[in-house]
Amino acid sequence: MSRLKALPLFSLLLSLSAVTVLGQSNGEVRLAVNGLATGSYTSGRVQVYYKGQWSNICNTGFGSYEANVICHQLGYDSADNHSFAAVDSYGIDDHPTLLANVSCANNNLHIFQCSYEETFSCDDRNDVSVACSSTPVWTDPHQEHLRIIPSRYPSMGRLEIYLSGDWDTLCDNGFGEGEANTACRQLGYTYALKYNHISDMEGVHGRTTQYTCCSSSTDCIDSCYCNDDGAKRRKRIDIICSHDDDVTIECDFDEKEKEDAGTRDECDFTARDRVTAIVLGSVFGTIGLILACVLTVTVIRKFCLD
Repeated sequence: MSRLKALPLFSLLLSLSAVTVLGQSNGEVRLAVNGLATGSYTSGRVQVYYKGQWSNICNTGFGSYEANVICHQLGYDSADNHSFAAVDSYGIDDHPTLLANVSCANNNLHIFQCSYEETFSCDDRNDVSVACSSTPVWTDPHQEHLRIIPSRYPSMGRLEIYLSGDWDTLCDNGFGEGEANTACRQLGYTYALKYNHISDMEGVHGRTTQYTCCSSSTDCIDSCYCNDDGAKRRKRIDIICSHDDDVTIECDFDEKEKEDAGTRDECDFTARDRVTAIVLGSVFGTIGLILACVLTVTVIRKFCLD
């Protein structure tokens, strides 16, 4: 079943005009070599789907943070390096250069979470290129980490979740608009454009898991709960479900709602717990040291006075 986000008519028309071909969602990125773009490239000229067309990025203000966000969005852990057309070897490219002064935070997941400016005056020789590491971003996954595979476009494909040391598919039984939007937000997008079933996705992986009761405002799959019989319970169960029923999804990005998109650490509760433990450990350790010093000084003063 396909679902469209509930938008005012004017915004809906804009949304549809920005997605002219399946998988080419707003802010989609790809890499091109000699004018040819495929999903298999780990390096090449950066192209961004912007206002209904593929465009390039000017290298003004472009650095390692921006390169990392591009590679992360493509499914790689980080960028090994970045360059621009005048000095790289990726050949010609006849797409317009429409974005400049892109500025990202290192925890951004999507290029449109970054700030940028429109440009119509950047020379093609200044088009940005990146070389991504070959390490997938999910090599060291956290519990309930999400990924979309396999697909020509990183925003569209089969949805999988990491549970208890393995990647599982999600069953479409009970998977609705709330769950789809939550998954897309966790992946750095703002909402689900379509889900169940976009197309025939080859390959299966692991068990199937069911998620329901994600509200329209839930940001992380880990935070989805149901109220059953007055009790707040997680609604996640291992079920017998054919891989023909695996959830497939297509995410999109609405710049007007960019604050809804998740970041790298937002749903990594394991990392957050580690940081909390370190901070609390340091605080209590410092307090303990101060108390020990005070106690020592008190004992010494008492001993000397006596």
